[in-house]
Amino acid sequence: MKVLAIIHGARKIDATYKRFLATCQEDITLNLSIEYTSRIGHASALASEAKGNVDLIIIHGGDGLINEVVNGLCANKGLNPKVFILPGGTGNDFIRNFKQSPLFETKPFVLFHRQGTKIHIPFCQTEREIRFFINISDVGFGGHVVNALNYFRKTYGTNSAYILAVLRTFVSYKANTITLKFNETHMEQPFFMIAVCHGAVFGNGMVIAPGKHPNKSYFELVILGDVTLWDYLKNLWKLKRGVRIRHPKIHYYQTTSLQIRSSSQELLGEADGEALDGKVFTYGFSTETLEVLC
Repeated sequence: MKVLAIIHGARKIDATYKRFLATCQEDITLNLSIEYTSRIGHASALASEAKGNVDLIIIHGGDGLINEVVNGLCANKGLNPKVFILPGGTGNDFIRNFKQSPLFETKPFVLFHRQGTKIHIPFCQTEREIRFFINISDVGFGGHVVNALNYFRKTYGTNSAYILAVLRTFVSYKANTITLKFNETHMEQPFFMIAVCHGAVFGNGMVIAPGKHPNKSYFELVILGDVTLWDYLKNLWKLKRGVRIRHPKIHYYQTTSLQIRSSSQELLGEADGEALDGKVFTYGFSTETLEVLC
């Protein structure tokens, strides 16, 4: 079995995962190679090259690295290798949708041959690019948080950066008037955020779409109207516990495609924590599938 491990080059590897990778190297039934990323886009390039040449990719990193691998795989046609995720990021939100396997109860070869979870890969297309994602994308507030997050990570480190970015964005962000089309619905109003959820969890553990699992091939659409900082703080415990929020300006829908459009200023968005921008965001499902193990 040919296996490629893509390791985030700037992240510290937990001792348990070091031991697991060493066990994989010792397993004579596995042909394992290990690559450490050294730049943005490196994981995409490695995954793209590996497609059709390996049976499984081990990913050690966070949601951003997983997103890079997904985009690298989806850049080429053909059957995707399985992916096995060892969480090593700050939020690790995608992996929260799954129950992790004990690493040392069986040999890696047996673990890697288990049936994984099949996921249909969605996409977001703007005027500039098509971005595949595997967990959650949003337009509005979340895009501005990601923009602020890059600054706070450099200044204050990763531990406190997210909450600082959220608070700063609440102070400065103003809901934009957006046109939203999905199913037979047409809305045009100020939206605080439109979250397109393939998984349930984002934002460092906030369960924005309770009950949504990536193995279900539809989007849980979570629409927030012009809500306030007080609304957010008052309902934060519900987001942490996975409880649906009952609020006149918060609504949940299901769809397999949608379009978000601004007639004036550009919008900021994000997909799996990676920044997006444009005036038109079109969402749907690609023909690509991925079998996920963890």
